[in-house]
Amino acid sequence: MAKSYVHTEVDGQKLKLSNLDKIIYPKAKITKAQIISYYLEIAPIILKYIGERPLTLIRFPDGIDNTKFYAKSKPKWTPEWIKSHSIRHSEESTHYIVADSKPTVVWLANLAALELHPMQMTTAEMDKPDHFIFDLDPPEGGDFEDVKTVAINLNTFLRQFNYQPFVKTSGSKGIHIYIPILKKYAHDEMIDTVKKLASNFVKQNMDTCTLAISKEKRQGKILIDILRNHESHTTVAPYSLRGKYGAPISYPIHWDLLPDMTSSKHITISNYKNYLEKYGDMWSDFYASAKPLHTDKKDHSKVDEKVKEKLQSYFDKRDFDNTPEPGLELDSNESNRYCIQLHNASNLHYDLRLEHEGTLLSWAIPKGLPFTEGVKRMAIQTEDHPIKYLTFEGIIPKGHYGAGEMWVFNSGHFEWIEKKENKYKFTLKSKHLHRSYNLFKTQNNQWLIQMISKKDSKKLELPIEPMLAKQAKTVPTALKYLYEIKWDGIRCIIHLQNEEVKIYSRAGRDITARFPEITNPDYFDIETGIFDGEIVCLDAEGKPQFSNVISRMHTQGKLKIEKQQKVNPAVCYLFDAIFYDGVFINEEPLTRRQAWLNCALKRNKTVRISEAISDGPGLFEATKQMGLEGIMAKDKNAPYLIAQRSNAWIKIKHRSVAECLIAGYTKGEGDRSNLFGSLHLLNDTGEEIKYMGKVGTGFDTKKMKSLLKEFQNHIINKKPFKDKTDDDYSSVWLNPVLKCKIQYASLSSTGTYREPVFIKLLNS
Repeated sequence: MAKSYVHTEVDGQKLKLSNLDKIIYPKAKITKAQIISYYLEIAPIILKYIGERPLTLIRFPDGIDNTKFYAKSKPKWTPEWIKSHSIRHSEESTHYIVADSKPTVVWLANLAALELHPMQMTTAEMDKPDHFIFDLDPPEGGDFEDVKTVAINLNTFLRQFNYQPFVKTSGSKGIHIYIPILKKYAHDEMIDTVKKLASNFVKQNMDTCTLAISKEKRQGKILIDILRNHESHTTVAPYSLRGKYGAPISYPIHWDLLPDMTSSKHITISNYKNYLEKYGDMWSDFYASAKPLHTDKKDHSKVDEKVKEKLQSYFDKRDFDNTPEPGLELDSNESNRYCIQLHNASNLHYDLRLEHEGTLLSWAIPKGLPFTEGVKRMAIQTEDHPIKYLTFEGIIPKGHYGAGEMWVFNSGHFEWIEKKENKYKFTLKSKHLHRSYNLFKTQNNQWLIQMISKKDSKKLELPIEPMLAKQAKTVPTALKYLYEIKWDGIRCIIHLQNEEVKIYSRAGRDITARFPEITNPDYFDIETGIFDGEIVCLDAEGKPQFSNVISRMHTQGKLKIEKQQKVNPAVCYLFDAIFYDGVFINEEPLTRRQAWLNCALKRNKTVRISEAISDGPGLFEATKQMGLEGIMAKDKNAPYLIAQRSNAWIKIKHRSVAECLIAGYTKGEGDRSNLFGSLHLLNDTGEEIKYMGKVGTGFDTKKMKSLLKEFQNHIINKKPFKDKTDDDYSSVWLNPVLKCKIQYASLSSTGTYREPVFIKLLNS
């Protein structure tokens, strides 16, 4: 086939383009012209990631179904205006093409260089990479959902070390995670750091991840490929096309878009504009997010020698290659800062840290700081910590000193009232906390801490009114949501204090005596707390039985309650924490409150955690199959809004549809005094007519007037069924010939509809 040419000009540079109508992607019927058009549009953005970097090209001159060519050396026919860079490999040098302009990108597209693979270094500083990469490669036939889960976990892991990871689809099978770093480290330094990070992550995720390159040794796990980081290796560029069916793009995305990706080939040349026009370059702050390697051996010559000496014990106990804890770093000139950290180590405890002369004086307080005046608690003094520990949160790996997860529970500034060698008196001040303490040494490293005054801005008043949810018909699927089972029971607020558990209903009634099995304070690992939950009675299959828990609710008398406790034991599922060891935590995000709730509750069979998961549609379908009421969708970043109904919580219930006969109506009251109150429903099975209860919702005024008019043609004097109702003497009875459609949640223990809603009259 003879070549055809088009002469054009891009940014003042003349170009000769060939065979623009050649099909490069046969199944999708995508031509070279379309490929050039794509790269022409994306050039200003892709140049940020490939510009001034040696490029390896993968060319498909005869289409992706034919031979492809890997090209490191620039072709002999390369125009003089195309830049190149020479790199010596073993005994010879290779002249790599370097893209520095839009015309160069178009010229590469004309070569059918679909895939552009840049190095991690720029030509100006070839010995200093500016990012490192994790390539998540699923096993053959692996589920992309699993890859996404690992990517999200890896993102969380890397952020503990103060990195800011960026994510893109590979355009093939997996996911690429890029981490920008300061351009100051030799390649070997970067490689050593990446190896340590990858090794630690895989150790923590051995069930799902592997570092084994050999497919035979992967055992169906996801490969965390770090070989891309070696000096002579390259990775497909952000925004590069791939030589795969459908013309997928290795496309940079925001982390919150990752769950929406159905595969690594989700974004293609056919749909990329949807993302480009809506989001622009989603990696726009990539280079501005560069961080130092966490293994960086900093120059501490400017740090006070006394500070270094005081921190020596801290350094001796830690391996900073394997723990995300901060090292010795210069900090701002602020002073008198404090933090209280919740530390879920071998034993749950709190750490108090006070800024003093360049370090943090530190104490471990097993039961937490006292929050009642006059109360004393034991405090164990530990080694001084560096100032950066004021904001440290993360997981200290197993096998290391202090292993476990740590959070900043409260922080602010403090004022010294008195400062002596073995006695401190101070006031802690933060947004809601204003408390003064005595802290004095008793012997060795043992101290006592005592509250001497409290002037908090927020007072505890019981009972707490719970947060309420709004309702939706479909499951919201945005990344911000976590999902839980909606338990069909009695909403409750649990209050733990002074070795006593109180239970309050949603309306604020004290119902503690009704459920003695839930009141054991030994179920908890903290001193005081207020928790939100649901009390249920489960059948043999683990399904809540609403009638049983209502029966428990109404049972009175110690002997009767004890009997019911054996026949219908209650279980409480907790799903939120509002108050925690003397501090309101309702303004913290849901994920944080739930993590702390997990720490607070010891594992037992009676008071349990209502587990939150990320797969809402999957949970909704599972609860439908199990015959459960539905699910809750909760905004994981939202606060707990006491006594408020909010769309941060959404309930989605399973609804069944039924066709019923209308047997009568009750007389209306209030706004409905001229209409009707509710409709009596019957179910005709063919063998018997069964009373199914009443429906009183689903009507507007117009619909009610229309129905009432229709009812006048069917009024009878005698009730058309045998069952007794509470409204026998205040109802108008109808000949049961009119049929309606309703929705309902479930059937009650007596067989009537629960939460019925009228849909429409079926008779024409």
